[in-house]
Amino acid sequence: MSILAFSTQIISKLKNELGILKLDGENKLIQFESAFHLVDKAMDKIKFFMDQYVFVSEEEEIEFFKYHMTYFLRESVYFSELFNMESIKPAGPETEIRKFYEKEQLSVQEFLQNNQNLYNYLLMKKENQDKVFFLRSAQAPIYKPNLFWHTLDTRYCTVYTLYCARIMGTLALADYIQGQINVLQGSNQPLVEEDKNPPLFWTGKKTDMVELVYALKTSNAINNGNASVAELATSIGEVFGKELHDYYRTFLEIKSRKKNRTVFLDHCRGNLEAYMNSFEARE
Repeated sequence: MSILAFSTQIISKLKNELGILKLDGENKLIQFESAFHLVDKAMDKIKFFMDQYVFVSEEEEIEFFKYHMTYFLRESVYFSELFNMESIKPAGPETEIRKFYEKEQLSVQEFLQNNQNLYNYLLMKKENQDKVFFLRSAQAPIYKPNLFWHTLDTRYCTVYTLYCARIMGTLALADYIQGQINVLQGSNQPLVEEDKNPPLFWTGKKTDMVELVYALKTSNAINNGNASVAELATSIGEVFGKELHDYYRTFLEIKSRKKNRTVFLDHCRGNLEAYMNSFEARE
């Protein structure tokens, strides 16, 4: 099994566990601490898998450290900061609590401003520095001097993976803080705002995405078949955070396959049928 497939399974399980944890009604500090430990256990599984795994390509390694490991570290940062913040929050009155959150909000804004360049790189979905940022062999220069980076275990992480995770975790924390301020201002938002849907990233092959694009085009399922291949490629690329270039050339390569020209679509059909069969076996 590839590390991307294994990581995707662990992420899916972790999201389910975190979702269940939100429903248990425990003290919020206990919730945040429990969530942090769930993330920590998931990361241990990933690290154990990595100890026995060799990346098959630079593209696979970049994909893993840019999106997968960043997700785990982002969640770790988020729940750690949540726990630390809520543990020192004043008990009241509401005016003092609001001042506390507003002060925390300023700290978040200052952090994001200090890391604006990397934040823009993520926001604009750039890829030109990926080989510097997300390959362990790249020995990327330290973004800002910090003694902590010297203790970083580079077997499981790159410096920029951690930088990106801190930015993403801080953005999630900013949403939480704003939710608390809204509550104190009398809005109807819940005390613990539900996480926004995390960004979706295409972790399959480029050829898989091209198969999907042309399948949607020929199915006439989008705009009654009036959407062009270029429009579909652009839209799907935006949804999954991956710019799709030279898709026609890739389509020609797919078309020239001798054994099976719809590998990805057949794979999807096989997995879906197996998934449905698993439900029938339980009945």
